Amino acid sequence: MFRISIIAGIALVFAFVLCTSGVLAQDPGRELVPNQAPKIINGGVLNGKAKDLPMPEYPEDARSKGIGGKVIVAVTIDESGNVIMANADVQDLKLSTNPENERRDEDPLTVGLRTAAENAARMATFSPTVLSGVPVKVTGSIVYSFDPESGKVGSPPRQVSGGVLNGRAESMPAPGYPPAAKAVRAEGTVTVQIQIGPEGNVIYAAAVSGHPLLRAASEAAAREAKFAPTLLDGKPLTVTGVLTYNFVAPKKIDQ
Repeated sequence: MFRISIIAGIALVFAFVLCTSGVLAQDPGRELVPNQAPKIINGGVLNGKAKDLPMPEYPEDARSKGIGGKVIVAVTIDESGNVIMANADVQDLKLSTNPENERRDEDPLTVGLRTAAENAARMATFSPTVLSGVPVKVTGSIVYSFDPESGKVGSPPRQVSGGVLNGRAESMPAPGYPPAAKAVRAEGTVTVQIQIGPEGNVIYAAAVSGHPLLRAASEAAAREAKFAPTLLDGKPLTVTGVLTYNFVAPKKIDQ
């Protein structure tokens, strides 16, 4: 009787294995789902990378009342280079000197600027971005400047790549050593992709390599770096490049 119970148990286990194998065989992608998830990379300010970048139409009611400023449109670009998401935010709002023209973010005139910028951004096209031979989505921003005085809409100044920028910084604060990283003796070099605005301030910073526990501190330090403005023909440029930070774990104290 005991032998029969053992044999019956083995048979049940074998049947379970066969059923499980059958399910996996019918749906082999189950184990691959995490690896098949589309990758998304951040491209920073994308104006200079567009194949075609239509300018928004300046809403006449906003222009006539002196409403303007910088509109930053957060976008997502699909694997084919088309904008599939656009969400605008108005910054540095410019108003006429008439105090009655003070506007809130949800005022129809301000909303008109955002809508015009979003509609234009959706028409922009880019070359596909390929990572390790695979097309990927890209997030970033498209920036438009609405000038109520001229009634024109423009994009940011030209952008150039400066490579490794450590030696060009006028001020480059060192990052703090996070306690969590120190506890596990995390060390090594962290590389931070940055973008420097026309005035020499870092307007974008994202770590692209290095220990995960050291990245946030490196990004925070990079945002505090200062540079002299870069000019071309007397006009300020936006500069992209990288800053590198080297972390060395403190020596162990012999006990």
